[in-house]
Amino acid sequence: MKTLNRKRIRIRMIVQLVFFVWVVVVISLGAAAERGVVFPFTPSTASLHAICPFGGVVSAWNLITEGTLVRKIHDSSVVLAVLGILLAILFGPVICGWICPFGTFQEWVGRIGKKIFKRRYNTFVSQKIDRWLRLLRYVVLVWVVVMTSVSATLVFQAYDPYYALFSFLRSEFSLGGTIILGVVVLLSLFVERPFCKYACPYGAFLGLFNKFRIFKIRRNKSACISCSKCNRACPMNIDVQGGEAVTSLQCISCMECTSDRACPVPKTVVTGLKLDKVVVSTNKAGLLTAGILVAGILLSVALGLWNTSSSKQPALIKSGDFAGLANPADIRGSYTYRDVLKNFTIPETVILQAFQSSSLDERLGDLETLWASVIPEGMEVGTDSIRLFVSLYTGIPYEAEETTLLPKSAIDVLISEGRNTDPNFERYTRDAVSLPAGLATQPVPVQSKEQTTAFAFTGKTTLGELLDAGYAQEDIEAILGPMKKTDAIKTIAEGQGLNFSDVKARILEL
Repeated sequence: MKTLNRKRIRIRMIVQLVFFVWVVVVISLGAAAERGVVFPFTPSTASLHAICPFGGVVSAWNLITEGTLVRKIHDSSVVLAVLGILLAILFGPVICGWICPFGTFQEWVGRIGKKIFKRRYNTFVSQKIDRWLRLLRYVVLVWVVVMTSVSATLVFQAYDPYYALFSFLRSEFSLGGTIILGVVVLLSLFVERPFCKYACPYGAFLGLFNKFRIFKIRRNKSACISCSKCNRACPMNIDVQGGEAVTSLQCISCMECTSDRACPVPKTVVTGLKLDKVVVSTNKAGLLTAGILVAGILLSVALGLWNTSSSKQPALIKSGDFAGLANPADIRGSYTYRDVLKNFTIPETVILQAFQSSSLDERLGDLETLWASVIPEGMEVGTDSIRLFVSLYTGIPYEAEETTLLPKSAIDVLISEGRNTDPNFERYTRDAVSLPAGLATQPVPVQSKEQTTAFAFTGKTTLGELLDAGYAQEDIEAILGPMKKTDAIKTIAEGQGLNFSDVKARILEL
């Protein structure tokens, strides 16, 4: 029995380690590529959102009603969400117990607590308090789903400890998420998987499938010797011994309670359709989970469904005279000019001339960098300027932000094309700005250590990158206070309640 137990532990640990390392490698490659690192091969990179199934879950409403995903969510997230649901129907929240890197991380931290507190570990929260705390993650789930559907943005990102843990690899920082991550690490020394147990919205969603999963964890009442070893082995404090089948919403399908692991009596606690029919061993269930997940990903790649970059299809207008047309309001900074032209009928020479750009493959988000030195403080030529231009050119209505400006070149193009009938066009013309002569024909600069005169100041720019570009640390700290070289300027600015565009403009004036 002991030999079997050790084998099972190794298999689960290996599966957990493989998926943890996979996430680290994918995120690290993406971060390196963003910093301009050149690889002798073409790495497969993705953001954390692209390989998190919960993004697909919270995007469901937008996907059904608008036909598009929430911003920052990718097609790959939907693929993983579907695979997660399929696995939950079969084995329950096995993604939580065997795959989730953040669950694995909590377990690793918890080993320290187990060494310190021995048998007292995971027993500090009373049953009465525990019952109330278990409801919290459903409050979080409802809040996240509703707010994400209403705002079409990832509201949970700023508080997500999972995102905070891996965002360090990309030199990003979220104060709220980092604080919660610290609390989770501390609690993991006393409580096993505290975030999974009390706050994880994805775990709450998958937990619902425990009520009707096909392969339940079942207990043979006649063979049970009431030793309570299954109860003590359960990281979620479920009373396995008290029923014939585990249907608790808290179960994460780690299968630590089964006869393959904790129960000393063979075939007493098993995973199966029935106690004596179609029983799946813990090893097989875990390996099937990993196999289905990998096979599903490979199949989606073969079918062209696995896309780790954001969708370049704006949401469609649902009603009115323009129903069925792409909505300029959903144009995003990650789009290129080419992406815009695929969705709106605008000649390529028109949009390039309007924004004095030289390539259809330039990102719209980089416009801010090109124009930052010539616009008044608090105003902006950027992605919203593209939205406004598209609206004026196509006639599709869109109300721009009050701080949005158009380039003088865009005004000239609109006049020459006869697209100057908007009631606010006179104001747009009056406020329009021009690039200095030396910059007018330059392409949007790309971040490069060798090109400090064409430095791409983005939301991910760190203090260290500004220093490499020739800025003085004391000048930057005079604006934002003491900083580490790895701190992202945008994160520090927003953490102090400052507008990033204003801070960026002040730094560019140095």
